[in-house]
Amino acid sequence: MGRLLRYIAYSMGNFANTIAYQVFGNRIQFYYVDVLGLNAAAAGVIWTIYGLWNAINDPLMGQLSDRTRTPMGRRVPYVLFGAVPLGLSFFFLWTPPGQSPWLLAAYFLIILFIFDTLYSLTIIAYNALFPEVAPHLKARIDLSAVREVLATIALLLSFILAPILAEGVGYIWMGAIMGTLVAVGYLISMAGVREDISKIKDDRFGLIESLRIALSSRPFRWFIGANIAKEYIWLVLAAMLPFWRKYALGIQGQTEVFGMRLSGGDAEAILLGVPILLTIPMLLIWRPMVARIGPRRSWIITSFCFIPGFLAMILANDFYTGLIGTLLVVPGLAGSMIMPFPLISEVIDDDAARHGYRREGIFFGINGGITKLAFSAQGVLFAAVLSLSGYVAGSDAQPESAAWGVRFLIGGTPMIAALLIAFFMWKYPLERAVRRDLALERTSS
Repeated sequence: MGRLLRYIAYSMGNFANTIAYQVFGNRIQFYYVDVLGLNAAAAGVIWTIYGLWNAINDPLMGQLSDRTRTPMGRRVPYVLFGAVPLGLSFFFLWTPPGQSPWLLAAYFLIILFIFDTLYSLTIIAYNALFPEVAPHLKARIDLSAVREVLATIALLLSFILAPILAEGVGYIWMGAIMGTLVAVGYLISMAGVREDISKIKDDRFGLIESLRIALSSRPFRWFIGANIAKEYIWLVLAAMLPFWRKYALGIQGQTEVFGMRLSGGDAEAILLGVPILLTIPMLLIWRPMVARIGPRRSWIITSFCFIPGFLAMILANDFYTGLIGTLLVVPGLAGSMIMPFPLISEVIDDDAARHGYRREGIFFGINGGITKLAFSAQGVLFAAVLSLSGYVAGSDAQPESAAWGVRFLIGGTPMIAALLIAFFMWKYPLERAVRRDLALERTSS
């Protein structure tokens, strides 16, 4: 396979991951609570258990893949043989039996546990292959760009196609179609991937010691801080967009946009969908700059690129000024997509050079577990700011203070997160090694 085709094939795993993660996050709570009638308190207990499991699930699955030894390698078997079970578990999320409240709650908890375990094991094994598929910095930048282009396409399918299918043919068929895309995407991703098992050394460390070694890495700790802030930006933009459209932009019913009459939901889809679509060409614009100056300095620059867009979103008061704001955040969104994987890969390279053993699984596992703290941060800030600003749940008429609370959450808090990314990357200590790597690659080419 040519390099580009190999990168596209491997990146289909990120396409599958994005569909599974985004459709699950966007639809599952609405489906069980609003459509099926699961008690909200019961749902809260289930999500709490789910959160606790996630705290140990990702590092545990990472350590498991690090210690696996098969003729096919450490990671490939989990992706290859996990693809279909993961797709099936995604489908079964949408097929609860009967109408008994207790049965519904029990089914949701069990299938959630099965799905999340299979999801974590498959995605961490898949991500851990990234440094091997792209062993050098320029290759990692190119592969990261291809991954995120396919992820952007998956985002559009998740936010547009999945709701259309759910309303048109029902949640079961939506689950079947999306689950098939998840399974097929992961299967395609392993085409042409071969692990070099001759370089795999036995690991004498258990989970606790592996966690200690990974967390003792200064570059990794600064990277984790930046990645949590990046995750928060994406989460808060998606979570606050309906509130911002309704209470800051004043779009609650039919509105005229570019001479067309649109519902509030359609207007919201444009405010979100157009920027996501435009991240594709922006990724291709960022790629050569990242290859020239390195991902650390590029991430600092792209973080500052967020500022004009977030300021515009704070001040926006109608559809058109809102669209200007969401379009202005596109450079920052694209930059935040392309940077993390080259950086965590060089963190893993640095650890391997120090300890003589590659433990991609534990690094990606810790990264996956800790960055989910962004969910907690977003939830706490959401509750605190809206309560303090006088937001009235269930009311279409909100005080001006509540509208400004929404503006602060969607524009002010991600602006702070963007500045934190810049700070964490300024403190990130591996820049000299990156610059030597870039100089050597340019000399050899």
